[in-house]
Amino acid sequence: MKSARTKLAAAVLPLAFTAATLVAAPTATAGETGAEACTHPSWSNKDSDTGRLKSSKREAPIHTGPNAGCPAITVLLQGDVIYYHCYVVNSAGNTWTHMRVRIDGSDFYGWVWDDYFNDNGSLIPC
Repeated sequence: MKSARTKLAAAVLPLAFTAATLVAAPTATAGETGAEACTHPSWSNKDSDTGRLKSSKREAPIHTGPNAGCPAITVLLQGDVIYYHCYVVNSAGNTWTHMRVRIDGSDFYGWVWDDYFNDNGSLIPC
């Protein structure tokens, strides 16, 4: 007679294998999006300049990496003072600035596409 543990293992193992297979299955994507497109290049605070959003932009997402496929952590709004650190050119050939902004007493660090800035972002490469 099988023990309760053996019966449980016999019932759970096929489910675990199926779940692992589903998780490991590749997903189809269109272009560079999601985690595959999100790089995290090194940066340092080399730039003492500040900037603001273009007057035509109401807000801009701050991303975890220099690509629209990277998750956004928060958004810049008109009037926010942006402290530049440096810039990189991403795989699509676009320049992105690493920056800091203070929002409601907290500092947020991340990457913003230079097209959002009134002065095209940092001029100092990372």
